[in-house]
Amino acid sequence: MDPEFELLGDEPARLASRGDADPEVLDARPAESWRPPGWVTTVVVLALVVGAVAWYADERARVHESEALGACRRELHNAAISSDLLMVAVASSIRPSMDATTGSRRAAVVDLMSRPARRLLPDVVSADRLCRAVSVRPWHRSLRARRDAATAYSAALTAKLREVAADGRAYYDDDPSLRRLRRAADLGVFGGRY
Repeated sequence: MDPEFELLGDEPARLASRGDADPEVLDARPAESWRPPGWVTTVVVLALVVGAVAWYADERARVHESEALGACRRELHNAAISSDLLMVAVASSIRPSMDATTGSRRAAVVDLMSRPARRLLPDVVSADRLCRAVSVRPWHRSLRARRDAATAYSAALTAKLREVAADGRAYYDDDPSLRRLRRAADLGVFGGRY
């Protein structure tokens, strides 16, 4: 007998039909992984590209808005410091003499206040216009708040200097609302409480 051949027993065996038994592991095909339809993939890729382009454009706009706001705030700060230096110096020097004067001398003191205000007014108006020209998108809330605070202060400072320039009796003195607006605009203060 040949060792390669093996004899089966004498018992009859029935071969299983294909429908009766589970297929062997080797006969089973691997399950196909789910793949989205082509149009879904295209839509997802397109949405990602559009989102990235929109984010980049918004970031560039934010940088531009921030630079414009920075220029406005520098211009406004310079105008405010100039007005502090000149107007507070004039106000401090004429305050005692204004209390003691009457008549024609009082008119000269009033003129002393209105002349520097007229000289400062163009710089303050220019800073006010520059700040009002800054355009900020509505969803850039922090930039919008800073821009709004700067324009509120620039408008109040412009109104105050116009008032003093028109009539020197409108004394350039400590103004709580102007001081509050300046603090809200986060502009540096020179010369104390003004």
